[in-house]
Amino acid sequence: MDRLPLPVIIRHFIPMLLALILLPGACKPLPPAKNNDDQITIGLEGSPTTLDPRYTTDAYGSRILPLIYNGLVTTDRHGAIVADLASSWEIIDNHTYLFRLRPTISFSDGSLCTSRDIKATIDFMRKPENGCPAYGSLNIIDSVRTPDSLTVIFQLKKPFASFLYALTSYIVPASYCQHSLAKPMNIPGTGAFRLVEFARGHQIILAGNPHYDLATPHLNRICFKIITNDTTRILALKKGTVDLVQNAIPPYALKFFQRDQHLRLLSRQGSGYKYIGYNLKDPLVGNTMVRQAISLAINRRQIIRYVLKNQARPANGLLPPEHWASAPFLKPAPFNPDQAAMILDQAGFPPQDPEGIRFSLSYKTSTNQESYEIAQIIKKQLAQIGIRIDILRFEWGTFFDDIKKGNFQLYSLKWVGIQDPDIFYYIFHSSSIPPQGANRGRFSNREMDRLLEESRTIIDRKKRRQIFFRIQQIIAEQEIYTSLWYRNDVVIMKRRLEGFEIYPGGAYTSLRKVKWQDT
Repeated sequence: MDRLPLPVIIRHFIPMLLALILLPGACKPLPPAKNNDDQITIGLEGSPTTLDPRYTTDAYGSRILPLIYNGLVTTDRHGAIVADLASSWEIIDNHTYLFRLRPTISFSDGSLCTSRDIKATIDFMRKPENGCPAYGSLNIIDSVRTPDSLTVIFQLKKPFASFLYALTSYIVPASYCQHSLAKPMNIPGTGAFRLVEFARGHQIILAGNPHYDLATPHLNRICFKIITNDTTRILALKKGTVDLVQNAIPPYALKFFQRDQHLRLLSRQGSGYKYIGYNLKDPLVGNTMVRQAISLAINRRQIIRYVLKNQARPANGLLPPEHWASAPFLKPAPFNPDQAAMILDQAGFPPQDPEGIRFSLSYKTSTNQESYEIAQIIKKQLAQIGIRIDILRFEWGTFFDDIKKGNFQLYSLKWVGIQDPDIFYYIFHSSSIPPQGANRGRFSNREMDRLLEESRTIIDRKKRRQIFFRIQQIIAEQEIYTSLWYRNDVVIMKRRLEGFEIYPGGAYTSLRKVKWQDT
């Protein structure tokens, strides 16, 4: 059996400690506070960098925004486009889309939401000088017309197969589109809740939106408490100071919660894609053969078995196998350190010292404990082929800012909630360098750009699928990402909670319907 790094060996003793702490009676849950059945506390492992819906790109913020804001359309739990602010829409031709709004929509400040707000928000995000992540999808728009307060007409420069997905972008009042980066607290939304506090790194508090035009939620207050330490988060859930935790309980602790009669566990096969990204401008990892060697040297199944407790499956690319555009001929990379070492020899990187070290690389990660432990395992595995890894840990905001700026050699992150394959354009087109997109590795390839542009203009799904097959083949051949795994979705919550459903990417959308059962 392969040996694991010391931090992971030590971690095997943590379950024994938890077994003592979580014994029945050792840490009894607190009884529900009186008159608090309209409140809930959610435990988060990290803090959003912003809650301005025009600029949010991290998973922490993206999961909360559906509670505060709406787009013209949205996606359901299965990824299908459904109406949101729009009551209906009509595709007049491949260049023209007409939307009609619900007539009684108000922002949380009481002002009406009209076609003027739709136009102002979309126009703001499609201006390159504003640096909005949605620019790459919305710059296809030639004009936005508003014949009346409830009608919006989009004229496109050319057909765009994923245009409806682009219109899931959240809408803000027109008055807030005259400047960028307004304070999140100051931006009203049309969602079921409004933001009342954003103490970064501490907590986020939402309250019911008194002007919400649909069914009033059962909850009137949601507190997202930032608890970065795994053990502290586990104990908060056990003690009852936290009511629900989603995708933030270490796998080794799940078996203890399954025995707790006061808690309930929801789990399903997930599509959250974990990967290693590379700075392709770097002289070392910019070499395709180096990236190929790294991919072959990582023993994914060992990590999935011993660290993730089989709560994941090996990934073969950005899209999971069940996605309609996933390339079935791509397989997860095998574990073959001998071949990896041979590739590095062929690439001109022979061992340079008696310890067999060829070169050193820096690997950036956040302060998340699991991410750090996985980095330690990868460090040990890459040492077997002569690559020395220096792990650099940063607070989430600093880490994510460095990744967007291209200030890294290697890093590891995950993509969540992928539904539309046009995300390939957002990640890999040469024009999608941050902030206009997420091409953080600065990949540039003429064939890729041509295919990505073509994939947008072809409406026929079968033809698009063939184009996406070739796009994924290029990604695999160039080893732009090293695919690791798709993580399962796991929720632990108090048994009295009902109505919570797991959404793609871990969005907290279903909190609009959650309520406490009577005792």
